[in-house]
Amino acid sequence: MIRRATRLAPIMLAVLASCGEPDRPAAVEVWHGPAQRVGHLGDAQDDFNLMGQVNGNEFAYSVNGGAPRPFTVSFEEFGFRRLGAAGHFNLDLPVASLKEGDNVIELFTRSARSEASATTTVHRFMEGAAELPFTAQWGEVQHLQDVGQLVDGHWKVASGVLHSEGALYDRLFLIGNRSWSDYRVTTTVTVHQVPEKNGPKSGGSGLGFILRFAGHSVTPPRFPEAQPKWGYQPLGAITWLRWSKENPKADPVRQFYRGDRDESKDAGPLAGFRTGSRYGITAECVTSPDDPATTTYRLRVWPADRAEPEGWDYEIEQTSDTA
Repeated sequence: MIRRATRLAPIMLAVLASCGEPDRPAAVEVWHGPAQRVGHLGDAQDDFNLMGQVNGNEFAYSVNGGAPRPFTVSFEEFGFRRLGAAGHFNLDLPVASLKEGDNVIELFTRSARSEASATTTVHRFMEGAAELPFTAQWGEVQHLQDVGQLVDGHWKVASGVLHSEGALYDRLFLIGNRSWSDYRVTTTVTVHQVPEKNGPKSGGSGLGFILRFAGHSVTPPRFPEAQPKWGYQPLGAITWLRWSKENPKADPVRQFYRGDRDESKDAGPLAGFRTGSRYGITAECVTSPDDPATTTYRLRVWPADRAEPEGWDYEIEQTSDTA
């Protein structure tokens, strides 16, 4: 149902033929507020992501009063990859294209019955840094962009914890910047529900850390041009819990997923895993002192009502010229 939009200049919109629900009123909702920012925590990835949900069958956006540009929306049940559900949008706005200070992003949508629009101001900082050691205390955060960058999904803080609204394809919250190399990250997590059904592009549910993530990529033919981009490699590596797509009620495995190709190693299931319970999770990446192309990745997961153990669930060396 996804089709490339074409320009419809007279009304500053782009035609997305036969998609959406034209008999419903047009609507546009921008997630995470009308005032957002980027760059104050340093250089994290090439793009700033503006996300939300729309209804209609014609969609466009403009930056600082410039020419309208089409954006992609899918109305399939699971959207399309990073568009995790029907009606979602995610604009990859190159940070380099934003001017210093305020940038006004206007979004437009139209259905057979009505038109709708929304405006968001994105403030670009030319200098900033997220220094190590870094701590995010969710209950003290006024806006999520105080501590990180919203890459995919609708996020919120409630009762002092960070929530993703919906366990959908690639819900990503980015902490830190590309100057970070060797580090350890620790948090506690609660899984409230494991989806019984995943979309056709998903390999099964997962929860954990992407270490040394630097943004989505375009490397044809494997990762073609798209809005939003959906290429997920190269990266450092993924250290996470992974559920079976065919049997999501089974205990998750502790998995290492390479950063340069689709290859993984499992360290056995997390026996007795329970939804609704808190777990501690720690991961780290350390470059070999003898070979800068080799990194050791480590993960451990434990019930949060116990002390953190000293050992690791796995320690895996990865040698790669690209990861």
